[in-house]
Amino acid sequence: MGRLLSEHLASQFEVTPPPEDAVSSVKFAPGDSLRLLASCWDKNVYLYEIQGDGEDAEGVLVRKFPHRGPVLDACFGKDDTEAFSGGLDNTVQK
Repeated sequence: MGRLLSEHLASQFEVTPPPEDAVSSVKFAPGDSLRLLASCWDKNVYLYEIQGDGEDAEGVLVRKFPHRGPVLDACFGKDDTEAFSGGLDNTVQK
């Protein structure tokens, strides 16, 4: 069973480094709410892992996935090792 976000984190936390433009979507991984995807207008999808507990929690960048245009949405697939994203570059990436 995955870790529950509410057991570990405050209601807000910062991500490092933050996206460079507006965030269009945020999705937590199925079964593991300590990993999240953020799709952004800066033409990237960011994969963060939440580290720390309570007020000390922060999202640390694991990987950044580039697109050729702003990214409108991203989601995890069957688990946290698979993700899909799509945007204004008319592509869906896996």
